[in-house]
Amino acid sequence: MINKIFFLLLIFLATSEAKKDFYYSFINEDLTQISQDQKEKIVGASNKLKTIRRYVKEGQLELALKNINLFVNTNKVKILESTAVLLKNEILYKLNTSDKSDQANVLLETSINNSTINQNDLLEAYRLLVLIKLRVNKPKEAEYYAKAIEYSFDDPLSKVYGKVAYAQIYMDSRNYNKAIKILRKELVNTTSLEVATIIADELYDAYIANKQREEAFTLVQKVLNKNIDYYANDSYKALKKVDKLVKSEMPKFAIDILKKLILNASETDSIDSFKFKLANTYMEIAGFEKEYLPLAKNIYEELIQMKGNNPYLTRSKMYLDEIIMREGKFEPAMIAAKYSAYESMQYKAMMQELLNAIEDEKYEQIIRMRKIYNSIYHSIIRRFGYESIEQIYNIVNSRMVQFYLETKQCKQLNNVIKDVSDDVLLLLIQDKKNIHSMFSCMLDLPEERAYIIAKNAYGKAQNSEIYFYLEKIAIALNKFEDAQSFSQKLDMFSDSKLLSDEFLYRFLINTQKNNPLSMQNFFAYARANQEFVINNENNPLIIDFYYEYYLYLLKENEEEEAISILNKLYEKQNDMNARIYSPFVEIELAKYAKLDDDYETSLGYLKYALNIKRLKDGKSIDRDITNDDKARIYYEIAKIYEFQKKNNRYKATIKKCQNLKNTDSFYKKMCDKL
Repeated sequence: MINKIFFLLLIFLATSEAKKDFYYSFINEDLTQISQDQKEKIVGASNKLKTIRRYVKEGQLELALKNINLFVNTNKVKILESTAVLLKNEILYKLNTSDKSDQANVLLETSINNSTINQNDLLEAYRLLVLIKLRVNKPKEAEYYAKAIEYSFDDPLSKVYGKVAYAQIYMDSRNYNKAIKILRKELVNTTSLEVATIIADELYDAYIANKQREEAFTLVQKVLNKNIDYYANDSYKALKKVDKLVKSEMPKFAIDILKKLILNASETDSIDSFKFKLANTYMEIAGFEKEYLPLAKNIYEELIQMKGNNPYLTRSKMYLDEIIMREGKFEPAMIAAKYSAYESMQYKAMMQELLNAIEDEKYEQIIRMRKIYNSIYHSIIRRFGYESIEQIYNIVNSRMVQFYLETKQCKQLNNVIKDVSDDVLLLLIQDKKNIHSMFSCMLDLPEERAYIIAKNAYGKAQNSEIYFYLEKIAIALNKFEDAQSFSQKLDMFSDSKLLSDEFLYRFLINTQKNNPLSMQNFFAYARANQEFVINNENNPLIIDFYYEYYLYLLKENEEEEAISILNKLYEKQNDMNARIYSPFVEIELAKYAKLDDDYETSLGYLKYALNIKRLKDGKSIDRDITNDDKARIYYEIAKIYEFQKKNNRYKATIKKCQNLKNTDSFYKKMCDKL
């Protein structure tokens, strides 16, 4: 093998991947000069390999495969056979198809076993074969060749490549933590920038796969700062990296690589290809950062102007029209019609239509078309600068909520709030200019989720006004423990006006406890703050308060004050046309009038008790009363007529009482006996 190496003469590393270009002193084994004809054959064959390798670096893999096949079939220079076979396998691997990978697997393994691959190329062959074995789903065989790298070579660089091979195997089995551990250790220990870049390239993939995005970001930033030429000198590697960076949402690094590629490129076709890729990458972030849209537009316009066979003409025109549509100069419907055969353009037009509808406040259209808009691809949503369709609907809902708040349309607001995300609703509730409108609507149409978010947002706000809102909403939602908590917080503020406004809501909280001691404490509070009662005389809740207060005073044997409250209850029910506690109130008043021998007044109350009205749709209508109540009223009226010696009226009233059905009350039985 040493004689063979000597015969092959001096080989030097000439590229960033340590690929081998050949320079020969053209000396035979016997140290005699070889013929000129042989020299020319070696140089010519070597130049062909250089050209093929350039095709690979420029990403022209199909052309490279065609030429390497021709070279292998016609090559007469034995010393280049190993290099040619290795290059062919590299091309087959990079083409990344199932049949090409299978072909590479058989070809490279056979070439190693039959010694077609010489000793100098063996490390590179093993490294490539590890990747090919993983590609064709043969991890055990990949591990065999990784071990071969580790144990067949003594130099430190080969040992590093062995570790990288193991990391690639762990990556393939999704054991990302092990891969990361190996690669980080090798990265720290290496002193070679080139090797460090190779390791970092693998480590980036491991970080992304392991969802360690911050680490990946920091790593690629350092690599590009120190050795961007690793990618810029090989467009295949560069474009693969660009795709990975764009997919990982790090497009600005991809832009740096593409700009460097354009600077380094010498072929016009390659420059145009890189420019087109750069414009497309600009479009990936133009939705989030608007300044990139005109940069993409300039490149597309430049590519459209190209003469001759222009492979980028159709797509550049299409993407340029997309930009013009996004600038508001083309209607989405026009774009959809022009590119009816292109599904992606249909969705882009749909996306722009949605954004236009938001801008024009066409909320009904958005709601009506929601199912259709839901079909827009996530990639297109991101292209326009949004993370998801839900984010767009959050914006729509937020604006709709704002509109309904400003116009005080609580019913519509309540419908929208159901679809608003918690985060958006929290922002709306916390917005100072929305507080009163939002809480007012929540009081009109209580909604539990909105209440919970508001409670969590303001539970410790030290804001008496908001505490009072939350107390009222909690009562409306039957969350009386919450309501009491907010009521107790109001006591801390010693604000008599606020406490006066809150007085009847505190009453409601206590009535729900069904606890006599709580009610006794509340009425003691009411007596100590008589002005609160006076201040709330026009609040409909005062009716319930008067009723409960009357019963409480009776229990406390304070009849005089009780009768006073009963009269207020009677007057307030009539004033508000809300005879909630009739005929009880009228029967009680009739009883007290009768005790004062005021039979006419008593009779008036009782007759009035039979004619109970209530409001419905703004109109006053009769309300049915129970036959039990009617029986008592008729009996009491009859007894007054009897006392007044109005015999006919007495008999007629008793007859009405006796004719009542479906009641076996005490007063009905009394009537039946008369």
